[in-house]
Amino acid sequence: MSQKLQKLTEALRPDASAPSLAGPRELTLPYYRALQEESESAGAFSLQSYWRTIHARRRTIFWAVAFALAAAAIYNFVRVPTYRATATIQIDREGRDIARLDDNYARPLEQPDYIETQYKVLRSRTLARRVIGKLELQDRKEFQGGALEEAAGAGTEGERNFAASALVGVIPPASVDIFLDRLGVSPGKGTRLVDVSFESVDRRLSPLIVNTLAEEYIELNLETKWNATQKASSWLEQQLSQLKAKLEASETTLQSYAARHSILFVEERKDITTEKLAQLEDELTRAEADRIRKQSGTILIAGLLEHSSALPASLSSETYQNYQATLAELRGQYSQLLVTFAPGYPKVERVQRQMDEMGRAIQEEKERILDSVREKYQLALNREELLRAAARNQRRLVYRISDDFIEYNILKRDAETNRELYEGLLQRLKEAGISAGLRASNISVLDPAELPRQSYRPKKLLNFLLALAGGLMLGAGLAFAQEHLNTLVRTPEEVEQLTGLSLLAVIPRGKEMRHGKIVMKLSRPAGHGAETTPGSSADGGDGGGQTLAAGEARWAPEAALSEAYRTLRSSVLLGSDESMRRLLVTSAQPEEGKTSVSLHLACSLAQLDRRVLVIDGDMRRPNCDKRLGVSNDQGLADFLQGLAQFDDVVTPTPIPGLSLIPAGRTSATASDLLYSPRLAALLQEAGQRFDHVVIDSPPSLVLSDARTISRLVEGVILVVSDETERSSLVRTKQTFDEAQVRFLGFVMNRVDLDNLDYGYYKNYGYYYAYSSQEATRQ
Repeated sequence: MSQKLQKLTEALRPDASAPSLAGPRELTLPYYRALQEESESAGAFSLQSYWRTIHARRRTIFWAVAFALAAAAIYNFVRVPTYRATATIQIDREGRDIARLDDNYARPLEQPDYIETQYKVLRSRTLARRVIGKLELQDRKEFQGGALEEAAGAGTEGERNFAASALVGVIPPASVDIFLDRLGVSPGKGTRLVDVSFESVDRRLSPLIVNTLAEEYIELNLETKWNATQKASSWLEQQLSQLKAKLEASETTLQSYAARHSILFVEERKDITTEKLAQLEDELTRAEADRIRKQSGTILIAGLLEHSSALPASLSSETYQNYQATLAELRGQYSQLLVTFAPGYPKVERVQRQMDEMGRAIQEEKERILDSVREKYQLALNREELLRAAARNQRRLVYRISDDFIEYNILKRDAETNRELYEGLLQRLKEAGISAGLRASNISVLDPAELPRQSYRPKKLLNFLLALAGGLMLGAGLAFAQEHLNTLVRTPEEVEQLTGLSLLAVIPRGKEMRHGKIVMKLSRPAGHGAETTPGSSADGGDGGGQTLAAGEARWAPEAALSEAYRTLRSSVLLGSDESMRRLLVTSAQPEEGKTSVSLHLACSLAQLDRRVLVIDGDMRRPNCDKRLGVSNDQGLADFLQGLAQFDDVVTPTPIPGLSLIPAGRTSATASDLLYSPRLAALLQEAGQRFDHVVIDSPPSLVLSDARTISRLVEGVILVVSDETERSSLVRTKQTFDEAQVRFLGFVMNRVDLDNLDYGYYKNYGYYYAYSSQEATRQ
């Protein structure tokens, strides 16, 4: 509280730029702006706020926990004790057949699906029926279902008798369902051990069922293998007789085909024919390459002749090359002569004729070379055709021999396959006969079930712990739900977070209610008896009261209220100067005790021998005159209308130093009167003639009177009670901020200190109680 008051003192210190009562003004509000930003940044996450919510709703949590524990107690009492017995079964890998001794020492293959299958077998209905039938569990009450009653309850009497006789000795499906519901199969992680458990209301029956289940499971596994072996033996015998006949037929067919096609020397014939075909194919490939080479040369020379081009060196002859050299020499001579002589000169013409003759010789040589190349090409083509025909005939011969050999091999492989199948089946039939005589199982009971020492269900301690945890969770959920749905403010911290204002005082809820009047003790003149207390009020109200008796009066509420309002008085006076004389007291909603706060604050200031004036600014529902026990026909409304002067409306009260300006006549145009220039003049004169002026205004959320008056005062006090809506409070603060009003802080009114759940404000209860005891002693 001291830190808050220190901050408030700094915020209320006078400033050189303090506004006057005349005209608009600009206000700087450093304290609560900063406090609002600080509270917004700190409100994101707070364990303390969660704890406060839980502590505030502890009754809800208590009843939730009590309900859960009561439910757990009822369940533990009503629940029939159930006993569980558990046996451990070892399921090894399924090894190879014992009869095949050569494979027994090899490591068996992993079977990841085998162990999962065995878990399903343990919970199968077939195994359950075997156990139920062996132990006659269907006759026990806990395993009886409604199958017999349902079947016997339908139809005529004869049909019911027939249905009942048909179900005798038959295990009902309901009994199997009950059995499987109580059966538990828990495989060990990373092992081949399985825990099989069963729950029963009979302490001796549960281990018997588990052990019987293990025995029947092993017996079922052996029977399954025996039946499989028997079926395999029967099938092998049938297949063996068929294979024997088939083998004999295939061998007979093979011998007949070999004799009919002379297949005795088929290998030698096939090798010689195939080798000859390979030689012909090789010669044909070379002939094709040679023919292609010569064909390309023929095409090339023909193209060159068509375009009168020179032949390449690889295709030309020596004669052709000599002709080309001579022609080149003549062309050189012709070029030299043209330098000296004209084209018609005889020597030039002679060289020209020699060049023409040489060109004709070259052309003839080209044609001769082309005829030679074409002749070679034709010879290569004929050789290729002959080789292709020979290879074709040889290939037909190879195909014919291969077809005979393929058919022979097919018949031979068929006979060999039939022989192998026959021998293999004969061996498996012998092994199946040996395996049928052996009873080996890969399943064994590692730990048989024992008699349980105590009941498995209900787990009373666990149920209570779960109920406790569930009740706490349910209670916490309900507490936070109530907190979320609650729209009223409860603590000063919540108001600070919503508005950014500082706390001035916490006003407890008063215990004395006497006609709604301010508590005043009167000292009568001598001989008239002891002091009396004609009226009191802690929260406000509109109740009337008796006229105060003559004599000196003093403000004397109960001790808790007295200390609270002295705290409010200290908060107001700290840091104030002569310029801060006028204070406005308002609230967001009606019936929040702002009138009581205004009057008690004024009375507390008057105790300091100061002149205090209370102005009843609520001209619609005036109440201050009744609360103080005074009356005056003229008041604020009359002054604002110009019907009265300042001295006419000021009324002394029984409390020394305290005066009152009542509201005067009620008026429907009260808001309009507040805009009168006479209001500023009244407040100016009141500030000069009185040390403090306390103005009681209407609720600020529904009426604009408080905002109008707040422009002409130095500070505003906001009254908040346990009935203030959060939204109303925030909206009120916003409206005053828009009007640039300076707030001194807020007063938390009507606080029940005996049940306050948050923070250090519980200390108020201790100190107020202590003050009350001291006052009583004195």
